[in-house]
Amino acid sequence: MGVLGAISAALLAGASILTKEPIRKAELEKTSYALTEVLPPFNNNPADEKVIIKALNDTDVTFYIAKMDGKIVGIAGEGYSMKGFSGRVTVMLGLSPEGTIQKVIVTKQSETPGLGTVVTDRKREKTIYELFSDKKPQTGLPPNKILDGFEGHTAKMDDSGWKVKKDGGKFDFITGATITSRAVTDAVYTIDSTYIRVSKKLLANRKLKNKKIRR
Repeated sequence: MGVLGAISAALLAGASILTKEPIRKAELEKTSYALTEVLPPFNNNPADEKVIIKALNDTDVTFYIAKMDGKIVGIAGEGYSMKGFSGRVTVMLGLSPEGTIQKVIVTKQSETPGLGTVVTDRKREKTIYELFSDKKPQTGLPPNKILDGFEGHTAKMDDSGWKVKKDGGKFDFITGATITSRAVTDAVYTIDSTYIRVSKKLLANRKLKNKKIRR
């Protein structure tokens, strides 16, 4: 039995080593794609200028600096809320250097299909007209009423108003998926308010590259 146990442990360890690198590469590819979704055109590798900031609610927020010919054109911020119906909801924002929200996508979630996913997913539904039309298919992010509702806003340090309308705030929610709507709103606020708090240091200090910063 001891020999069998040792063999099983060795096989499991080997499998873990073999799958670790492909999983890491898949995660990098997923992040790279998400960055192109929320940022304006850039010609650097934002992942090479990644900085992790500890938010005031003790969660980690990761920022990626996008540049075009050396000039900063946008910042992507990725953070999460644990307030989802099924736990963690991870969100990525595209931000202007001033902190204005440009784009919002949900990068990880395990919410209820058809309910919570109405809040988190961006899917372009094709009509019969579009299927037979000669027009070029639409490009860019598919619309989502909840996610698009954050665009143009800036999170101040005071979170007054950064709630769904059902809770007295200013943001829309989906009936039947209020918990998911709250989680997304919470994550968006955490990311943007953290950026505003550290933006001057983040943009001015190039030594912050690929490091963790504690408040």
